[in-house]
Amino acid sequence: MGVDTDTVYRVLLTRHQRDRAVLAVVFLLLFVFSYSEDIVFAVLDATGHDHVLGWIIGLVGLDAIVLSVVGLLKRQISRADGDVGRLWRPWWISFAAVVVLDVVLCLLPEPHPLWVDLVVSVAMAGLMGILMALSLNASPLTLFSKAQRAAAPDDWTRVRAVVPLVIGTFVLYLASTAFDDFFDLDTVRTLDPEMAAEVAVMPLEQQLAAAATLCEGAVSPAYFQQVVKVIPLLLLTLGVEFNYFRRTLVEPVQRAAAAATVTVMSIGLALALSTLPWGGSGCGEVLGYWHEFLTFVISVQGVATGVATLVWVLVVSAPDQRTALGGGDD
Repeated sequence: MGVDTDTVYRVLLTRHQRDRAVLAVVFLLLFVFSYSEDIVFAVLDATGHDHVLGWIIGLVGLDAIVLSVVGLLKRQISRADGDVGRLWRPWWISFAAVVVLDVVLCLLPEPHPLWVDLVVSVAMAGLMGILMALSLNASPLTLFSKAQRAAAPDDWTRVRAVVPLVIGTFVLYLASTAFDDFFDLDTVRTLDPEMAAEVAVMPLEQQLAAAATLCEGAVSPAYFQQVVKVIPLLLLTLGVEFNYFRRTLVEPVQRAAAAATVTVMSIGLALALSTLPWGGSGCGEVLGYWHEFLTFVISVQGVATGVATLVWVLVVSAPDQRTALGGGDD
């Protein structure tokens, strides 16, 4: 009996550690790896090292650290699954592809064509999805092959759980590009000293008019007001759907994906709510760059992930099968 108890305890402990590793993989890739470029830019801008070498060291270094931790978590997940050596070759190939793409990003001239940003967005989102699937000890090929899905149903369960997160990440990259290359080009958040001095000598009425027109944010406040309405509706809808399909949320990857979806949507909602006190136009009523940028991209990611999850759940999940007890033919 003692041996059986110890065995059960070890099995439960292994599963618990695997579940935590799965959650860590999803959150690290979704909230750190996906934002690595923004994190590096913030650090370099704050420290005054915004140059090519700083970008290469910072971006490659951060992604390498994150993926190294993810690799350790993958080993833990694979050990719990009983197959430590599985899927390491494609994982390392994807790791190398990320490093190469990071270097290419750092060496891109400014400005560069828009299609380059689109290609990079597709590549980075795809690599993130591949790495997430491989790190969860699942083959991403199950997404494209019916034979693979039949041969490895556990892999398919894990891969399909993270597809909406990958779609949301792709939309995140597009939103980031749109913000920097289109919305934020001519934005005036605060007056420079010369302009402020000119405004200061104007009559009061003209000062008020100038202050109301010279400063304006990159994103319309109406967008954030709509986000505050849309995200709760999506959360409510997803809550109903996840409850409807709750019997299928038995795989830890599914639970981790659900937690990540709710988290990114909740953060987007909280940030959108934080913008409401500001009018969005007029000096003193414009959001700071990082406040506006993060609110915009995270809210877009949250909405995209929520919509993708809702559609994906309805498309790939089997309906709830209920057996009528005691029913007969009329």
